[in-house]
Amino acid sequence: MVLGVVASDGKKMPPFFFKAGEKICKETYYNILRYTVLPWLKAIYPEGNYVWTQDGAPSHTSDLCQKFCSANMAHFWPKDMWPSSSPDLNPLDFAV
Repeated sequence: MVLGVVASDGKKMPPFFFKAGEKICKETYYNILRYTVLPWLKAIYPEGNYVWTQDGAPSHTSDLCQKFCSANMAHFWPKDMWPSSSPDLNPLDFAV
């Protein structure tokens, strides 16, 4: 499995590759957000001109990760802002 972060301006975080068979639990995802994604976002968008969105995967919607994103991402759409089962809003699921 691979974590991809793609911005509307075309900037892309280098892919994060999980180990084969690794379960992406809330703690795993939290650590990736904290130690990989957030530092990249701060380096690329130091003024915080981004909105962090994510799909409805259980690790993404966990209280741990929702609270982290609310507290640390410059702008964050929580789980109730994200329409379920919308292929138009999940381009990495259908185009990569």
